[in-house]
Amino acid sequence: MSIRRSRAYSAIFAFVPLVTIVRVIIFPEFGVRFHLTSFAISLLVVPFLWETIGWFVRYLDRVLPFERNIPRRIAVQIVTSIAFFVSFAFVMRELLLLIIPAFIPESAIFLNFFTKPFIVLSYITNVFAVIAVNLGYIGHHFFTRWRVELVRSAELEKERAQVQFDNLKNQLNPHFLFNSLTSLNSLIVDNPQLASDFLQQLSKVYRYVLQSNNDLVSLETELAFIKRYVHLLGTRFQEGLKVEFTMSEDALERKIAPVTLQVLIENAIKHNIISAQKPLHIRVFDDGGYLSVANNVQRKTLVESSNKQGLQNLVQLYSYLDTRPVVVAEQNNVFCVKIPLL
Repeated sequence: MSIRRSRAYSAIFAFVPLVTIVRVIIFPEFGVRFHLTSFAISLLVVPFLWETIGWFVRYLDRVLPFERNIPRRIAVQIVTSIAFFVSFAFVMRELLLLIIPAFIPESAIFLNFFTKPFIVLSYITNVFAVIAVNLGYIGHHFFTRWRVELVRSAELEKERAQVQFDNLKNQLNPHFLFNSLTSLNSLIVDNPQLASDFLQQLSKVYRYVLQSNNDLVSLETELAFIKRYVHLLGTRFQEGLKVEFTMSEDALERKIAPVTLQVLIENAIKHNIISAQKPLHIRVFDDGGYLSVANNVQRKTLVESSNKQGLQNLVQLYSYLDTRPVVVAEQNNVFCVKIPLL
């Protein structure tokens, strides 16, 4: 039995005794046998009615789902339920009028109480009860559907953000590889030993990039990779690039999306002038549960191979990894991006 059905039966078996107690208080003169008989009948009838309407709702879910025609489905469900329950109440009343007096003579007083106004009021009450139960089923259906759609939408958005981030990495990697091979070509002629070291570092960097398929990596692992990456950049830009790392021990154990730092550092390099006369200073540090990457601003007038989507994709990805937002700010000629540590 499902949790929802067990809860429904718990409510039913709590409701029936309560109604019986109220009936005993209002009509004590009808005797113990009458009230016990009414209690037993209620224990059989109420679950039967509950299961009947549940079966009918499940049947309509197959033959006339809400997705096909919502107004028609609601009308059919409520009208049919009302017709069934009114017919059922009429049949039950006639049976009780025939059967109960034979076993419990003192119940005749109670049965005579069923005057026409009372009967009409009873049927009206039953109709409203049926409508309420059906509205409960309908409301539960739409709430469940809304919750499922909400979860599905969040999952799709997260997948979309991950795809965008993967595409971003795929765009960066060939660009970085091209620049690295250009630097390597010049080193082979001028400094073969340095070229060999450069090639070894490049292979380690790309091994990490190709293997970084996990959702998250430790900041310590990411830093080990990014320092090799910065070493390659240093070979390329010489004194024009300065990168400083300041990390606490606690931050090293936190998690981060793989190659996040590569994206941020490459973003800073792509949009700023780098030269020995105007060096680019990049600081990577942790600050209050965030990983910050800050650089002095000296923008290029022309940015090559930029679709202006890299940082935006990164912000979107982290919006699904953590409730804290990515902070992007520029102040006092310093551009800073703060990524939540997970």
